[in-house]
Amino acid sequence: MAEQQPLQASAPRHLKYEARSMYERLVPILNARGTTNISLSIVEEYCMSYRISRLAYQDIEEHGLVNDATGKKNPNVATYENAVKNIRALGNDLGLSPASQVAIQKLIIESDNDDENESLSFKERVDNMKF
Repeated sequence: MAEQQPLQASAPRHLKYEARSMYERLVPILNARGTTNISLSIVEEYCMSYRISRLAYQDIEEHGLVNDATGKKNPNVATYENAVKNIRALGNDLGLSPASQVAIQKLIIESDNDDENESLSFKERVDNMKF
């Protein structure tokens, strides 16, 4: 199996606007934590969901939560809610939520019994983990 590489620093061409900006802000953080290109599709989906949430929010700001003429809910409310759910789930997969960070710390603590990690500090163990 080929060695996994860090995520590329520049955003893929198909990511536009807010998605591109989010990618370029997020990747340095993920690379510093040892995330590899095997997580690229999750990172891209996270960034695209972020853009969708921004577009839906902008439409809600312009047109309101409810269409005054019809009295019906703006369909972008549901779009926004779904995008936020996706962001939350994908962020959790990438270790960006406090709960997922605690889970990672538990894994590290549980590995304390490994002979090869015995002399490493907590930070060194985190640095050695690949996500």
